[in-house]
Amino acid sequence: MEPNTAYDFTGYRTIVDVAGGQGRLLAGLLSAAPSANGVLFDLPHVLEDARHLINDAGVTDRCAFVGGNFFEAVPKGGDAYILRNIVHDWEDDQAVAILTSCRRAMGEGARLILVERYLAEDPREALLVLHADLEILVNVGGRERTTDEYATLLTRSGLRLAQTIPLGAAQEAMGHYLIEAQPV
Repeated sequence: MEPNTAYDFTGYRTIVDVAGGQGRLLAGLLSAAPSANGVLFDLPHVLEDARHLINDAGVTDRCAFVGGNFFEAVPKGGDAYILRNIVHDWEDDQAVAILTSCRRAMGEGARLILVERYLAEDPREALLVLHADLEILVNVGGRERTTDEYATLLTRSGLRLAQTIPLGAAQEAMGHYLIEAQPV
C-alpha cells in the first residue's frame, strides 16, 4: 500500500506517523517528500526495532523517534498526522480519544490522514471488508466503518472530514482509502 502515490505529501514540513510501528510507511513518505521531516510515534519498546528500517531507507537524519501513548498525547508540531490501520482497532469512544489526542496536537492548518479499509454501504459490495471486520471484532474488539461513521468520529474529536481518496485496486492497496480531516 503506497499512500504517497495517491496523496501529495511533498507540501508538508513535518509528518507525524502515529502508532507507526517499525516506520515502513513513514520511510516511504519521507523518501517521496525529500524536504519533509518525520516523527515516528509509538510505544517506546516498538521504536527500538524501527531505527533499523528508517536507517536502511536513508532518512534517519530527517526522522525523530518519540515514545508515548496516543491515548494521552501525540507530538505537537506536525502539519500532517497519519494513522494507518489504527482507528479500526478500537471501539468508538476509544477511537475518539485517539483522534482527540491528535486534534490537541494539531495546529490550525494541519491535516489528519487516516488510511483505513473502504466499507461500502451496500453489503454485497463490502463482503471482503466485512470478513476483515469480523476478524477485527474477534481479535481486538474494533470494527471497520463506513465513511459516514468515520465522519462522525472525526466530528466528535473536533475535526471535519475534508476528502476521501481511494487507493485503487492494486493488490497492495487492499481496499484501503485515505480519509483526510482538518481541525474545525
